[in-house]
Amino acid sequence: MIRLMLVFASVFMTMNAPHAESQWQTHESIYEAVKSYVAQNINTTAEYEITLVPLMDRLNLPLCSQPIQAFTANPLKTGRSSINVRCNVGKKWAIFVPATITPFEQVVILTQPLQSGEAVTERQITLARKDVSQLHGNYLTQITQVLNKQAIRTLSVGTVVVLKDFVEPKLVKRGERVMITSDRSGIAIKMNGIAQSDGSRGQMIRVKNQNSERIINATVIDSGQVSVSQ
Repeated sequence: MIRLMLVFASVFMTMNAPHAESQWQTHESIYEAVKSYVAQNINTTAEYEITLVPLMDRLNLPLCSQPIQAFTANPLKTGRSSINVRCNVGKKWAIFVPATITPFEQVVILTQPLQSGEAVTERQITLARKDVSQLHGNYLTQITQVLNKQAIRTLSVGTVVVLKDFVEPKLVKRGERVMITSDRSGIAIKMNGIAQSDGSRGQMIRVKNQNSERIINATVIDSGQVSVSQ
C-alpha cells in the first residue's frame, strides 16, 4: 500500500510539473528580451554576435504577467555590457544579465607577404570576416583603398591592412624627364621639363622648364606628368 501511494504521488507530481514550471519566468524568455533590446539599441552598423553569461539554474523568478523590460543606463555599444531586465508588475523583480557584443566586418587582409617598397596588387589582398572590436577602427573595408600603394615595411600573410603602413607610389623621380601641361584660357600647352624631386600623385614638386630654364612648381598628375595651374 505504501509503495502504491508513492508511485501515485510520483505520477501526480509529474503530471502537474508543467503547472509548477509556469509559475516561473523562463531563462530563455529573459535571454530573448536581452537579444531583442540589443538588436533595437546597439550603436553599430556592423554585423555582431552577442554572448550572454548564463543565469544560475537555481534562479527562479516569478512569472511576469506583462512583457518583461530590458534596458541599460548608458547608450549600448559593442564590447562588454550589463543589461538590466525587470518585471514591473505583481511580484516585481530585476536582474542584470552580463553580455558581450562582438562586432564583425569584412576587412582587407594580405593573402601573400609584402616587402617594404612593394606595390600592392589585387592578388595579394582580399576581404575576410574579422572581429574588429580590438582593431579600434584601424582597418579598411574596400580593396581600392590600398590598391597600388607601396608598403613602408615588410608585412606577413594574414595582416589586417591599415593605411599607415602604405604610401602613394612615386610617379615622378628626381632627375627624370616629365611632361608639363598647362591649361591657359582653355588652350592646353605642353612643355618638357626635368623633375627636381620625387613626387606622388597630387603632390607639388619643383620642375625645371627645359625651354625657359625656369624652376616652377607643378602638381604630379600621373607617371611622368605634371600640371601647372594658371
